[in-house]
Amino acid sequence: MKRFLTLLASSALILSLTLTGCTNVQQPPAAPDAPEQTAKLPEAEAGATRESVLGPEKRVVMGFYTDQEGPVPSSKETTLKNAKLLDEVAFFWYSFDYNGKLLKTGDIDLKIKDQVQKGGAKAYALVHNMKLKGTVGFDENLAHSVLSNPGKRSNLVTNLVNLTTKDNWDGISIDIEKTPPGDRENFSAFVAELKKALKAKDKVLNISIPAKFADYPSDLWSGAYDYAAIGKSADQIILMTYDEHGLGTTQGPVASEGWVDRVIKFAVGKIPKEKIVMGLPVYSFDWGSNKPTMPDYLSYAQTLERAKKHGVEIVTDPNAKVPQFTYTSNGVRHEVYFENIASLRAKMDDALKYKLHGVAIWRLGMEDPRIWDQLIKTYGTNKETREKK
Repeated sequence: MKRFLTLLASSALILSLTLTGCTNVQQPPAAPDAPEQTAKLPEAEAGATRESVLGPEKRVVMGFYTDQEGPVPSSKETTLKNAKLLDEVAFFWYSFDYNGKLLKTGDIDLKIKDQVQKGGAKAYALVHNMKLKGTVGFDENLAHSVLSNPGKRSNLVTNLVNLTTKDNWDGISIDIEKTPPGDRENFSAFVAELKKALKAKDKVLNISIPAKFADYPSDLWSGAYDYAAIGKSADQIILMTYDEHGLGTTQGPVASEGWVDRVIKFAVGKIPKEKIVMGLPVYSFDWGSNKPTMPDYLSYAQTLERAKKHGVEIVTDPNAKVPQFTYTSNGVRHEVYFENIASLRAKMDDALKYKLHGVAIWRLGMEDPRIWDQLIKTYGTNKETREKK
């Protein structure tokens, strides 16, 4: 779902899908006199819970599908290979213009969607506000223009509903990031309006929101996202628990265990836990000292190849509980942080501990392949998974 949800970032150097899920999470310093957040969990309010979306006590494994990003392969192969282990797939294929008209931004192949659905998974059309040409990144001006105008917002809602019925999507996944903080109420209104329209067609609404552990409405990255208001309307919330460090920051864990736990604790105090799907980062960042805030975006396989090439040992950061390594190339020191089955298992344990609705992989095709045999099957609750436990 900066998610950051990181996606494509410029040409040869950095490919960072700051989506789904996707961009850098800028956390403001804690206010010393700020009141403590209540630990009381809210009651599930308006909108579907897990029971109406996928069945009682259903835990879901969701995956984000993207096209090829430079040297990183598309999600196609791993999606089709593991389709029966997935409960939901969101396809990063659509955006919109300044009038709320939908735009195709991906290599759309509805046959893949159909195959996923035949395997028993729900397929969502993911709609984002990311510019994929020129200066790559989420377009805050586009978000403001459409969300702040009731007429344009209505056009977007109508077009999204029509897309689901025209192409037989099970629902819509929204990944609108970098919304200006002044549009906080507009974003919440959009979610409520879209939910009402989709519900009339028996479609699911899935919303990706940036991770945070305190609510600062004026924050440029996360201020526009009112967790409580969004949680009342959406069927599912993708909590983008990744890019604690990433594009735009210096080196550090993509998602340290303590940070993830802190984000979840805040989220379950605002959003019914039955609606929260925790984001799992399966990518890596390689920071070079010559470009300290512009890391390379790598898959798990590329990361291991890089470590092998430079003959370095992979170690585990004792505090963050994530794998990392360092190397020097052409006089430039590099620091690499990534996720493997062990670090992802710890995050899965958090999702289970807090009784969340599920987990979402950003993104399919970049993962440590061992998660399919040892991790995903212990979490998902679909038929295939139960039979193989």
